[in-house]
Amino acid sequence: MKNHHLKTIMLSVLMCAAASAAGCSGGTNDTGAIRLGYLQSDLHHLPAFVALEKGFFEDEGLLVTVSGIFRAGPEQMSAFAAGELDVGYVGLAPAATAALNGVADITILAQVNKEGSALVCRPDITSLAQLRGKTVAIPGHATMQDCLIQKGLRNAGLTPKMLGLMVLKPPEMLPAMEANDIDCFIAWEPYPTQAVTMGTGTVVARSGALWKEHPCCVLIAQDRFTRIRPDETVKIIKAHQRACRFITDHPEEALSIAVRYTGMPRAIIKQAMEHMRYVPAIDRQKARDFVEFLADLHYLSPARTQKQLKFFQ
Repeated sequence: MKNHHLKTIMLSVLMCAAASAAGCSGGTNDTGAIRLGYLQSDLHHLPAFVALEKGFFEDEGLLVTVSGIFRAGPEQMSAFAAGELDVGYVGLAPAATAALNGVADITILAQVNKEGSALVCRPDITSLAQLRGKTVAIPGHATMQDCLIQKGLRNAGLTPKMLGLMVLKPPEMLPAMEANDIDCFIAWEPYPTQAVTMGTGTVVARSGALWKEHPCCVLIAQDRFTRIRPDETVKIIKAHQRACRFITDHPEEALSIAVRYTGMPRAIIKQAMEHMRYVPAIDRQKARDFVEFLADLHYLSPARTQKQLKFFQ
């Protein structure tokens, strides 16, 4: 990793440690460095890691600093609401919920990936039908994983009231399962693969089985940023698209980058990446379908519609 990138990330993390869990302190940012956020050890956000590592933002003439590393999407959206980030990699569900409920003014710039999460349970649980009366951990309410498990429950003829849904951040899920505090968890990769590799759990359903071809994470920006700095917004998208192509064209180097940013063993990351697809072009119809599901779950006000979800250009 380039030394100046490493120093920037380390400085940003130290600054965040002194701030609230929602992110670093800050405000509106009309000029200067572009403040980027992403989720901790989230393999979905590999394009961000690649763009930072390979200097793709710099190649576009941009100065990008990592200003927040979050444990779940709702935390990151709180940082956007406070004006502490300019751009970020985050799940479509928390981004849409915050935007359509008027919590944060953001625009979707691009898609990041499709699918890539999994429901992991104790070895004796082998189907969704067996979740009745069980405790299942999700990263947060109105997260992608929350929506996916609720979609799966409906398909199995179950409701959330028939089991116990509890919120745990993905780094806490595996220890909780090892301690028998939970029966299952649903999380983004590489946490499911890590649990399987360690023999703690088995994959009951991958996200593609719960919701085929579902959009997952997206690249977003503050509305104000896209208005004040449109040319730089376009360059951010170009760097992101280049990073997605790099992952496909140079899988071994992308794997090495993923190992460095997640801190997990290479064998686990390599296996986890087999379940990932990085697609920068967003399918707006699928995004609208997801918004309708969020409304059906009552995460959105009935007055809010998918027309209010903003896309760049």
